Amino acid sequence: MNRIILILSVLCLFTTSSCYRDIGSSSANNPWNQVDFTALGPIRTMHAAPVEVLAITDQEFFRIDSDNNVIEERPIGLAADYFGRPALGDWVSARFIEKNAKNVAEFHLTKNANQIFDLIVNDIQVPAGTSISLEGTAAKNVGVFNDDSSQMAFAVELNRTEGSNFGIVIVDITLTGTKENFVSVEVTKVVDIPEMRSNAQRMSSISFIGGAYYVTSKDGGFRVTANGNYQQVVSGWTLDAFAREGTIYMTSFQSFDFFKSENNGVTFERVGTTSPAKYVFQADDQYFHQENRGFEFKLIDEDFENLRDIVYNQEIKSSNSGDAFWNMIYMGGRYYINVEGAIWFLDEIKIEEE
Repeated sequence: MNRIILILSVLCLFTTSSCYRDIGSSSANNPWNQVDFTALGPIRTMHAAPVEVLAITDQEFFRIDSDNNVIEERPIGLAADYFGRPALGDWVSARFIEKNAKNVAEFHLTKNANQIFDLIVNDIQVPAGTSISLEGTAAKNVGVFNDDSSQMAFAVELNRTEGSNFGIVIVDITLTGTKENFVSVEVTKVVDIPEMRSNAQRMSSISFIGGAYYVTSKDGGFRVTANGNYQQVVSGWTLDAFAREGTIYMTSFQSFDFFKSENNGVTFERVGTTSPAKYVFQADDQYFHQENRGFEFKLIDEDFENLRDIVYNQEIKSSNSGDAFWNMIYMGGRYYINVEGAIWFLDEIKIEEE
């Protein structure tokens, strides 16, 4: 009898130990938690405001507080057509749409659902013989705000008899002190970039770094100042621009074409080492890579030379269609990603064991 009891005890011990390991393994393999809300369609982009996560779909705008409660779910209506991803800033959002048979940059205030400003792109003044329209670009970003949402830049197509190329429209935005009303939205410059050929697949991204805009494309990398002066700073196929510790970096289709600028983007030079980084997202003090728009994020190591696989929940992996990862941001001590119509968060990024 004692021998039987001993055997049963040992079996129980192994079973308990096995169960404990399974629980730990499940937690380790599924570290992300999901924000409790339902979106109408995929989330097109997210932004980390000072104390909120902002998110937008084709039909809705969301504000999520630091406790991950949805504090606003705002309908914004379907459009006849969409030109690239919307842009989100701390106080203003913009989407690039067709509305009443016109190309429109539609501006919304994050704090006041009743304040909407339609900038009719087709009516922006351009030189005689030129027409202007939105381009349905597949870029990571088609428009971007500066740090305080007082200015934004977005891509357009400039059409002439002899051909078309991309341009950048710079818009100054003035709000009341409470950020709840528009005072003015004014186009200050249309930057004509003839070196950047117009094609939906040619533009890669536009970023705001250190007071200037950086436009990347198959035709090179361009720096555009806030007052509309531009220069080509990198030749060849560029993909994205980002900054770390005062240095601005520009990635390329080729890993050996990895550039840096230590004079605030005025000139760039090759770093001297290869980097697999393509499209880059900064979240807190970490940097994340996408091979192509929508692919899974990977962590970029500190010297930018290697990538590390991130642990994603099985539900995330099984529910996405292979091109559903849109943003990686950091707010309130947490990392957030959006996949399809869901937002997931965690406190610390988990890395796959090698």
